[in-house]
Amino acid sequence: MSNRAFYDICLSILKIIVNKLLTTICSSFLLFILLFAKSVLATPTLTIWSSHQNRDFLTTIKKKYIENHDVKLSIVQLDPSEIKAEILLSAKGGGLPDLIVIPSDFLGLHKMMNLSSIPRDWYGAEFNPRVKASVELDGKYWGIPLIQGNFLLLYYNKKYVQQPAKDFINIILDKKQFIDKNIMPMGWNYNDMYYFVPFLSAFNGWPIVDGKIKLNTPAMVEALKYYHSLADQGIVNRDCDYRCSQLDFIKGRSAYSINGDWAYNDLKMMLGDNLGVTVLPKIKGNTMYSMTSTFVLAIPNFLLRSKEKQKLIEHFSKFVQQLSNQQIVYEKTHLLPISTAYYEQLKAQASGDSLVMFNQMVLTKSMPSTMNMAISWQAIAIGFQHYQAGATAAYTAEYMQKMAIKQLKYLDNN
Repeated sequence: MSNRAFYDICLSILKIIVNKLLTTICSSFLLFILLFAKSVLATPTLTIWSSHQNRDFLTTIKKKYIENHDVKLSIVQLDPSEIKAEILLSAKGGGLPDLIVIPSDFLGLHKMMNLSSIPRDWYGAEFNPRVKASVELDGKYWGIPLIQGNFLLLYYNKKYVQQPAKDFINIILDKKQFIDKNIMPMGWNYNDMYYFVPFLSAFNGWPIVDGKIKLNTPAMVEALKYYHSLADQGIVNRDCDYRCSQLDFIKGRSAYSINGDWAYNDLKMMLGDNLGVTVLPKIKGNTMYSMTSTFVLAIPNFLLRSKEKQKLIEHFSKFVQQLSNQQIVYEKTHLLPISTAYYEQLKAQASGDSLVMFNQMVLTKSMPSTMNMAISWQAIAIGFQHYQAGATAAYTAEYMQKMAIKQLKYLDNN
């Protein structure tokens, strides 16, 4: 056999070996891809956006759910100050997740957020009238209640405060002793109007009265002046937002802090025995009423989901309402449950800081889950910016009302 013939035979054999090898590699790779795809497809996924500031709240539910269910829960934590805009923008662009965890006052925007109404038979817990009202609009239900509360409290650092103030006048009178220690008397998210509303309530005002927007009132004028005066007197830093004010309190740079029930666990972990908590102080003897709401599980675009995804959403919605889940969430976070019987049981047994939570809950008013409330928030926030820029309180109150009515008419006509 010639060298050339031998070379040709070897080359042919080599080609056969290479082809078989490539075929084997491709087959193996294809098999791997198919098995991987099958594995991925076998594990259904629920994507949830959450705006609650206590991350343990939803993480606790997630952990318990995936222990007994072959489901992947993807939780995306969004900034509470940004989630409303994020949902509204995503609703226009078609990018909403399977579920969203939001405060119940967002439900007034259910049309703009593409939320689906929820069948009555999905509800397993017995709710009190306040909780039920927070998710019911236009004769339909728009959210699964998860927890109730979402109210403000007065926190204080026991290193600086032995007896907490019962009235703002006490804090004003003690201002010098705090300043002498190079600390601020108080801190809160001054430019967030959720924190302003309790001040409005102390002057016998409220944004919504008998279902109608009521912003141009003497109470609004007086509340704006008083609120502004606290910053002018150096009681609170008007330039400090939520993160700034909470950090100042944790670091011992402020004696008092107005913050929510959602912050209790974090503050307790950071300050330990130095953390004190009490009900909001009065203003000139008048009670401050914080707003309260429920946090709910809402469902965008339910009918556009696959049948399998719809069944999964229904199953998870019923799961989160189970009493055992409410119990573990309360034990982990101290966030108040929505079960009437369990709530009353906890209230009867409460002591210390837990009792303060229930006492403050009594001194709250429900935040309406209506379009009018959503419009009011926007009008109050923009009006307050005008007031900060130098407008009079009377002009600001009038401007707020006009802006709210204008927006209401616009939405009614579109």
